[in-house]
Amino acid sequence: MKIKHILVALTMVLLSQTGLKAQEEIVYNQYYYNYYLVNPAVAGAERCTHFMWTGFYGWAGMEGNEKETPRFTTLSFRTRLRGGLERLGIGAYAYLDKNGNSYRRGGQVSLGYHIPLSGSSTRGYMMKQRDITRQLSFALACVVNGYGFDGSLFQQGSTDMVLANGGEDKGYYFNATFGTYFLFDNFFAGVTLANLVPTKLEQLGKTEPIRPINPFIFLGYDFQLGDGMQFEPGAMFKFNIDRDDDSNGTAENGETNTETKKGSQRQLDFHLKFMQDIPGRDFGYWVELLYRHSLDTDNSQPLCLRPMGGIRIKKFNIGYTFGLGLTGVNKFNKGDHELMLSYSFCKTQHFCR
Repeated sequence: MKIKHILVALTMVLLSQTGLKAQEEIVYNQYYYNYYLVNPAVAGAERCTHFMWTGFYGWAGMEGNEKETPRFTTLSFRTRLRGGLERLGIGAYAYLDKNGNSYRRGGQVSLGYHIPLSGSSTRGYMMKQRDITRQLSFALACVVNGYGFDGSLFQQGSTDMVLANGGEDKGYYFNATFGTYFLFDNFFAGVTLANLVPTKLEQLGKTEPIRPINPFIFLGYDFQLGDGMQFEPGAMFKFNIDRDDDSNGTAENGETNTETKKGSQRQLDFHLKFMQDIPGRDFGYWVELLYRHSLDTDNSQPLCLRPMGGIRIKKFNIGYTFGLGLTGVNKFNKGDHELMLSYSFCKTQHFCR
């Protein structure tokens, strides 16, 4: 039983590191590889087509956790249209999250509109006479999410909090996300509003609250250092906006549900990234360090430190991330691993954005 208690505790830590408790939002935890995962307006912001796969493996070094280990995968696509539709961008992603006896899966499709803020206009896919280093983008995405539980969950009389709360063992639900993305020379910023549709997922339990709106704000600046080198500091802030709901955060016994307490689920990330395209060679690399901190009202603390890096060989990108947890219960495991593989149909100026 001890190992099960440890696994439950680590699951809660993993969820707290995302800063977001709603099931559909775990996908945003890999945004540092692909900003499209957190903001649909990024699709088509560059004149390029991208395919990207990411994989996550948690609880490294913990014995007897093969089945319970969190494993998460995304597959994404984004591009700018052609044939007289050069201001439009489209994108999509799908994800699968397996965590012990439960799974989550889903995805989104999005349509964006890009407004160049400088340069002359021309037709054609490349729009070579149109300067897009200054650009304002908007996008709307339709999102579908699903959940389910493994049949072995019910062995030996065990159960799950969702089912114990009157929920169902599987289902799907839908929502929408709005994003805007701004480029001004070497400065970039984005604002996202996820969970726009007020949805009360009663299939997840009788006391399940209405999903809050989840804003994401990120920004950064690329310092050009010469010889193809760039240095990029940046930040990401995530938080919740609770909707008015008499049942929000209140259980049947009258106790407050701390998971939806106002002022909770606030998270701040800082990152420092160094990138270089080797002059005269079709090769580049990047290294990055990300620090994540919880700003929850009753639980402000460091969450994790993530060193990461990657290389570009022609049109292929490979990246790796190691997550070092900074919370107390992380002594039971050796962190987590993430891998990224991508292919771009043209050479891009920025790695993993």
